[in-house]
Amino acid sequence: MLALRNLDRAQYLSRDELHSLQSAKLRSIVRHAFENVAFYRKKFDAAGLTPDDIRETGDLAKIPITNKKDIQAALPGELLSRGIDPAKCIVKNTSGSTGTPLRFFVNARERDFQRLLNLRIFLAGGFRLTDKTAYIINPHRFPDGKYWFQDYGILRRYYLSVFDSAEKHADALRRIRPDIVYGYPSNLTLLALAIKEGGIADIRPKAVFSSAEALEKQPRALIEAAMKTKVYDVLGLVETGDIAWECPAKEGYHVNSDAVAMEFLDESDRPVAPGERGRLVCTNLYTYTMPLIRYEAGDICVPSGGTCSCGRTLPLMESIKGRANDFIVLPDGKIVASCFLVILMQSFHEVAQYRVIQERRESIVMQIVKGERFSESTPGRIAEEVGRITGNRLKVEMAFLDALPRDASGKIRTVMSKVVPGLQSRILDYAGGGE
Repeated sequence: MLALRNLDRAQYLSRDELHSLQSAKLRSIVRHAFENVAFYRKKFDAAGLTPDDIRETGDLAKIPITNKKDIQAALPGELLSRGIDPAKCIVKNTSGSTGTPLRFFVNARERDFQRLLNLRIFLAGGFRLTDKTAYIINPHRFPDGKYWFQDYGILRRYYLSVFDSAEKHADALRRIRPDIVYGYPSNLTLLALAIKEGGIADIRPKAVFSSAEALEKQPRALIEAAMKTKVYDVLGLVETGDIAWECPAKEGYHVNSDAVAMEFLDESDRPVAPGERGRLVCTNLYTYTMPLIRYEAGDICVPSGGTCSCGRTLPLMESIKGRANDFIVLPDGKIVASCFLVILMQSFHEVAQYRVIQERRESIVMQIVKGERFSESTPGRIAEEVGRITGNRLKVEMAFLDALPRDASGKIRTVMSKVVPGLQSRILDYAGGGE
């Protein structure tokens, strides 16, 4: 647990100490990428840069930004460090929250460090090592096994599939009686409705953590009212792990600056001022298997110039913009979390971008931008997967576009539904608390 203790101490370092720690990690990852990763060596050579030109985070602006199209266009061998065997890596597929699903590779040590970062967030919210945690997540990310100490009641974890109904989630949580619940806001919202409308009174975790989607004000209030607890929001990316999070003071999102260097840029690639919206650009400071340097995540965030009263010195971010997706309604009126479609599309790497639009209960329209490996069989396989998950209750129509227009937030909402009757009013009815 030495690594966890070091992470805990890092939250309270002085700003100068944090800056020195971050700069040292930055210099190390930049040199490694320059010497071992063909993709970044080409970028550095084209820009006339060497590792000696990057000494601290202020020097990052010298490096060209890497976007998702760059990652898609590169061969895996160009992105991975020299000598890495992809077959021995842990592969992570992005959720496609920007309509662009990608694959990323980490080793076991890097994966474990991401879990420690997640654990640091839980501990800040009142978690104890003997507590039980229920994760409502993508079943493809369920762990293959468990650590030896979990047999002794340490870090007990239970995994529920996002593809299951809210009622099934509620039944499982009543059996598990978790201390912590972690999931996507859309699933947590439907779970909270099921708890309220089912009169369920025995799902009372000490805290709920949400991630991967935007957590809006009213759904947050509904979840807190249904489970009689506090909700803490986390900005987590498959590419980087958890990078910003709320503590109990809820005065913004603490940035994990000891694990990632975050920039917030305007359309001219200049840093925005505190309180202004900026494009999120990340440099991961610990993933040597597949380094990510000045990677544009596709999120729009608002940096903060303030400090938190909790005493942590990690820098703050005000808010996250433009991550929301809608819900989908099936012909029988059942409402399901849209993340099932986002997760489904993770395996279709031949799709460059996508968006799902529902205008009628009976069908959805998949707007698709074809990628390089797109084939005649791809649309049929997508429709088959949707049918498998929905019991063939939704007709899938395809529309092929050259590009998808972005929202005002700068994001591409991947799921948009115009036929979810009364959901918002049901959320508002319960969000104020009370039985």
